Amino acid sequence: MNTDTKWIVGTGVAVIASVVGSAVAVIAVVVTLFGGVGEDVRSVREDVRSVREDVRSVREDVRSVREDVRSLGTELNTRMDGLDTRLRNVEIAFGKVDQRLLTLERILLPPREPAE
Repeated sequence: MNTDTKWIVGTGVAVIASVVGSAVAVIAVVVTLFGGVGEDVRSVREDVRSVREDVRSVREDVRSVREDVRSLGTELNTRMDGLDTRLRNVEIAFGKVDQRLLTLERILLPPREPAE
């Protein structure tokens, strides 16, 4: 082998070695980056699961509050109906008392003289 051939072979081997080394370095960087990304994705998934659990808990709380409000509304309507009935009975009783007073006034008080 002559000198030129040695230089060509040596240069080829060096180029191939540097390409292989660069490829290994790029692969190492990509694996490192994607390894970190994978960990980030896992962390985000855990956060999403946590948020979903929180939303489910809030939904249950809202359902519970709705049921409580409906129950209280029903109870309030029942009490209002009772108050309405009692008020109607009081109005009827006052009407009877008014009628009796008018009757007593006609009987016991002298008639008024007409105004001139």
